[in-house]
Amino acid sequence: MRKKFISLSLLLTVFLFAATSVSMAARSVPKDVTYLLGMYYGNSSVFLLREDKGNLQIVYHADPNDRDFSRANIFPLKKVRFDSYELNEEGPLFGGEAAVHFERDTDGNGIVCKIGGKRFARNFFPGEGNKVYRVEANAEYQSLKDAAPKAALPTRLQQGQAGRLVRIRSAVPNVKFDLRYAGADNIFGVPLYNATEAFAEAETSVALKKAADKLAAQGYGLLVWEGYRPWYVSKLASDLLPKDKKGMMPSPDKGEDRNTGRTVDVSLYDLTSGQAVKMISDFDEVSVRQFPNFAGGTEQQRFLRDMLAAVMKDCGFTQGKEEWWHFTLGDTQGWRHLNIPYGQIK
Repeated sequence: MRKKFISLSLLLTVFLFAATSVSMAARSVPKDVTYLLGMYYGNSSVFLLREDKGNLQIVYHADPNDRDFSRANIFPLKKVRFDSYELNEEGPLFGGEAAVHFERDTDGNGIVCKIGGKRFARNFFPGEGNKVYRVEANAEYQSLKDAAPKAALPTRLQQGQAGRLVRIRSAVPNVKFDLRYAGADNIFGVPLYNATEAFAEAETSVALKKAADKLAAQGYGLLVWEGYRPWYVSKLASDLLPKDKKGMMPSPDKGEDRNTGRTVDVSLYDLTSGQAVKMISDFDEVSVRQFPNFAGGTEQQRFLRDMLAAVMKDCGFTQGKEEWWHFTLGDTQGWRHLNIPYGQIK
């Protein structure tokens, strides 16, 4: 029964995509609007500015525990002229009708939203306004990188079924890779390993091929950010984190799902252009935009994120609770944590 339900959900998603993709493509969001989208704060309030059906909306939550704004109230803005709008609202931001004005920086990014005399400053997400998230550089980077492959994998992590690792490219011919941790474009600003392609457990690769076929029918291909991660790479990542950031990654003593080979971090690319799709957030962005139900961004970004999730779930994957790009096939309990270097996988 559950499989039928999932399949029907996917069919509905695909139907909606076919019905709306043309209109969304035709209704591209003007840059002057996209440069305003984001998070604003002030006067003990925080809200998002997002786009939906070509219009700007304020997404306001009163509950600070609503991290992804999925339970927020939505208030549409009516455009008066460039950077000037009207808001009709009864609530904490303003009571009644208010004029809304935006101020921009020299690059055109919105930096201030003024609502009825109240001023709210822009809080840029990583990747916006020339802002990039990086953890504090570790002076012992090279020595830690050299030592990691020599570290001993905890005995208890060696228990369970050992997955057979295969090249993802061998199962998914049209896959593309953007291996962030093999280069410097990641939260550390340095590479954690050397590799040109990703690997996954054999059953996981088969499921990925099914997902890729479904996505191809909609004009998209799978872009892999990461697949199998050897345990020693997980340990290196944890060792490089500052003490106050250790909670960002699982402890090496516990291992992580990526070590089993049954987890992948994926996005989309356009099959026609071959270019990566601009999704609702970047990989490992470390912001509220990474949550699977984040309510901001553009209509198309939310739609494509949700379409990817629907396809992956229909092929047996479970989406991570913290990251929209993180998918695991089944349950990793009972699977061995592997520590095979990329260059030794046959």
